[in-house]
Order: sequence, then C-alpha cells, then structure tokens
Amino acid sequence: MADAAVAMRGDRYVAYMTLLPSAIILLLLVAVPTVTVVVLSLQEVGLGERGGPFVGLANFASVLTSETFYRALFNSFVWVFGSVSLDMLLGLGIALLLNKTFVGRGVARAIALVPYLIPTVVAVLVWRYMFHDIVGVLNFLLMKVGVIDQPLLWLNSRSMAMLSVILVGAWKFFPFVVLGLLGILQSIPQEQYESARIDGASGWQQFSRITLPNLMPVFLLAAMLRTIWTFHKFDIIYLLTGGGPMDATTTLPVLVYHKAFVDFEIGNAAAIAIITGLILSILLSVYFVLIKRAEDKQ
Repeated sequence: MADAAVAMRGDRYVAYMTLLPSAIILLLLVAVPTVTVVVLSLQEVGLGERGGPFVGLANFASVLTSETFYRALFNSFVWVFGSVSLDMLLGLGIALLLNKTFVGRGVARAIALVPYLIPTVVAVLVWRYMFHDIVGVLNFLLMKVGVIDQPLLWLNSRSMAMLSVILVGAWKFFPFVVLGLLGILQSIPQEQYESARIDGASGWQQFSRITLPNLMPVFLLAAMLRTIWTFHKFDIIYLLTGGGPMDATTTLPVLVYHKAFVDFEIGNAAAIAIITGLILSILLSVYFVLIKRAEDKQ
C-alpha cells in the first residue's frame, strides 16, 4: 500500500510538471491581457500611452450613458441572432441532406466545407464585388428574374447593410455546424429508425423523437460556440462596411476599435471590452443550462 501511494504521488507530480508549461502559457495569454485591460479601463489613457490618471469607474459611466454604446449593443444582438440562426438552420438542413445516401455524396460534402476553408479576407472581397450596386452579380440575377426593378444598395443602405453582413457571416461559418451535426447523425444507430418505421412512425415523428433528441446537445454546443465567435467577430463587418453606413453595422468589437484607434480613447475602449466580456459570460451561462437540460433528457 505504501509503495502504491508513493507511486501515485510520483505520477501526480509528473502530471503536474507536464501541465505546468501549458498553464504558464495560458496565464500569459489570458490573465496578463485581462488584467491589463481592467487596469486601462480605470484610467484616462491615450493611444501609445502605458498609463494615465486614475479615474475609477468614470469610463464605465461614460460608456453606459452613451447612445453610441447602446446602438452598438443592439446591432451586436441583431448580428449575432441573425447570423447564428441562419448558421444553425443551414447547418442542420445540409447535415440532414448529406447524411442521406446518394450519388456524389462525397463531392457534396467537400463542396459544403469550401466556405469555411476560404480565408476571410478573400471571401469578403468576393462578396463585396457580388454586392456592388452596379456590377454586382446579385443585383444582376435578382433583376434578371424580376425580383427587383432597380439595383439594391446592399452595403450602402442602412436597411440592407446589416442583412448583408449577416448573410456573409452565415455563409462563411455554417460548415462548422454541418461538421458537428453530421458526425452525430452518423453515430445514431439505424436500428432505432428501423424500429420506428416498423411501428408506423412518420418521417417527422422519427426526426422529432430520434434525430432531434440525439442532436440537441451538440446543436446547442455548436450554437454556443458560434455565439461566442460571432459576438466578438470583427473582421467580416469591418472589411465589408467599416461599421457603416451611419453606424448601422457598428457592433461592440467595431466600437472598441473606433474608440481605441480613431478616437484614441483607450480607457473607454477597455471599458467596452470588459462589458462585452460580461455579456458573453451571461450568454455562456444560459447555454450551459440549456445543454445540461438537453443531456439530461437523453
């Protein structure tokens, strides 16, 4: 027993020493920037300055009384809800389709992954040309089939700009959802479907009673990850619209950029970043509860 205890302590020591480098790197990459942002949020700091006068919660008060912040917060929720909803619906539909047996299924699966593999900058540049009001292929096709009578200002109209970035975001990242759901669909025992068909269950009943309960934990997990990534997504919106026109697509990450590198208000930018992190923490808590409930129902 004594020898076993000593051996166990030795294994534990080796395990801790193995994890130590990763823990140090994680500390440097997460804890240090987080502490730095918190410190900056409590100071009046300009661009290029390492510190400034201590102002306490004045930066948070300035942000929370700003109409620009609440407009960006509203835009963030619209952007996240629209993009993630389309992601999940497209991902679910295409995963169900690719799970069926048909000629060319392997090629179809490869094509479905293409948007996810294209670099964001390349994808955005292509979409900018497609959205162009004069030479864009989208306006040309819509006018050709008679859906619209005149070109739409996809990226230059307040009413269309947010829809445009949502479409690009959903197109770019729905393959991630397809990958996750397709793996679960292929792991569901076919005997369950055969038993359901023998009992006379319809296609919808098979989906709602077999497929959906098995998919739900992974579906919610994918939705949680996509919500996190979309909420702090910066490049797609900035490259497509720059937050315009007239702040119509300015989300919280874009607002942080403008505050830091356009207005040179580093303290306010840090305060907005911290508030964004708190909002994400709340959303994560909700998702964890939903995922736990879905797992309990299995």
